[in-house]
This record gives sequence, structure tokens and C-alpha cells, in this order.
Amino acid sequence: MTGILVTTSRRPTPRIRSLVKDLASILPRAEKFTRGHYSMVELSVEARLRGADKVVVVGGKRGNPSIIRIYKVTDEGLENTVSFIVKGVALSRELKRPLPEMSPSRIIVETDGNQISNEFADAFIKAFDAKVFERPRETDIVAVLAAESDSVVRVEFRFRGSPVGPRLRLAKPKRMVKGEPEE
Repeated sequence: MTGILVTTSRRPTPRIRSLVKDLASILPRAEKFTRGHYSMVELSVEARLRGADKVVVVGGKRGNPSIIRIYKVTDEGLENTVSFIVKGVALSRELKRPLPEMSPSRIIVETDGNQISNEFADAFIKAFDAKVFERPRETDIVAVLAAESDSVVRVEFRFRGSPVGPRLRLAKPKRMVKGEPEE
């Protein structure tokens, strides 16, 4: 199993569905899934049937995306491994950016060297099996992380050097990477 199932919370808005579409297009081996009334248990079963080892769930507040949770598919169900608070999003259609014409093979993370950017890079590595300090190949997506403050990063995605997909502003929850001790 090596795929990623990207879906929404139970009652998504058009904006949340659009972000799911954008994420499914830029994440390696990702597939968009319309959740409907599936419970988390049913979502786990569906992920296993589709060969996915991770599930990304985008949740919202007041019509806008507010959280991205990444779950690992286990025999017991879904285990939350990484979470990001969404502080802002500009969808690809709003930015008039294309989506990649082919499914990317992997994510390469570049940071500005700031401590918070490096923390998010570590979370991207855990969440999406991303690589750092590697030269991007023709089929790679590059996630460029830049600190906006001591708790918020801006994420831009590039494919073959050109901006693609959404632009995200992500904040760190209390514990971004699960299983690590709280600060």
C-alpha cells in the first residue's frame, strides 16, 4: 500500500471540496474520494480496499478549510499522525494556476531555514514521505516553506519550476506530529 486517499469532513462546502481536488492533484499517488456519510471506520476500510496507506481529511469552519489531518491506515483503523491548522488558502482556480498535468512521483521540501519552517518540513516528511535536500526530478512537486511568523508558514507548490496548485498558510497546533512529547 502506497497511496493517499484525500477527502473532506462530513459536510464539506464547495471551497473545501476544491481544496481537496487541489491537494489530490499535487500529492504523490493521491486519489480524491467523495466521502458522503462514511464514518472514519468505513473510510479506513475504503482506504485499504483502494491500496492507500494514508488518508488526508480536510475539515472546515464557517465554510472555509480550517484543518488538515493526515491519518495512517492501520489494521485497527485510522491513526492521526500529523495535523495542520489552515490559517489561509488561495485555491489554484483563484490564483489562476494550473494543476500538474501528471501525477507527481514525490514531494521535495525546501525551507527558508527558519526554525518553524524546519518543523513543518519534518511534519511533511512524516505525513507525505517527503524528501529534503534532494535535487528535484522532472516528475517531483517541490513544496517551498517560508516562515511568516514564529507559528505560521506559507506553502507554495512548484512543478517543473512553475507555481501550481493552492497556496496555503499553515499554523502549528499544540502537537503537530502525533506521538511526540508536548512542548
